[in-house]
Amino acid sequence: MNRTDWLSIIIQAAMLMAFWLLLSGHYDFLHISFGIFSVILVLFINQPLRRHLVSLEAHSPTLKLNFWRLLYYIPWLLWQIVLASLQVAQAVLHPKCPIDPALLRFKTRLGNTSSRVILGNSITLTPGTITVDIADDEFLVHGLMDLSYSGILDDSLRGEVAKLYERKPGQALQNVEIIKSDDAL
Repeated sequence: MNRTDWLSIIIQAAMLMAFWLLLSGHYDFLHISFGIFSVILVLFINQPLRRHLVSLEAHSPTLKLNFWRLLYYIPWLLWQIVLASLQVAQAVLHPKCPIDPALLRFKTRLGNTSSRVILGNSITLTPGTITVDIADDEFLVHGLMDLSYSGILDDSLRGEVAKLYERKPGQALQNVEIIKSDDAL
């Protein structure tokens, strides 16, 4: 393994351990040793999978994850999750319950598998939307209401994911199709 691989493993271990400590809330020897054991186990299990996924991707120096940009993306995504939660809560509590489910099918040109996975997971983490299928560059997303998938239509979510790997967001979404529940699937 080269220096970049070791740096990646160290960063993953530190992030997993910080997450463990944050969620456990206990800082005694027993809990910290359980955390260390869990982190080592996750890294051990993840390494063959990571090696396999990396071999499937085309490598380019411009498609490396920018960790500094990730420090911006995570709070931005958490804020989007909070906003979407409030929107869904308002729709559910509204007397007329203005829910109008739809499927969105769109194509996007993201540079690698990791960026497509991050986009799909970010969509699913945002309340009111769920990624149903990803096939190459084509996504199928279920949205609870028009407001739920506005971040997809205005291309802000894909743009932020693209910035994790590139300097510029690149091309916008292509072939966006909205399938309402009235339409034939």
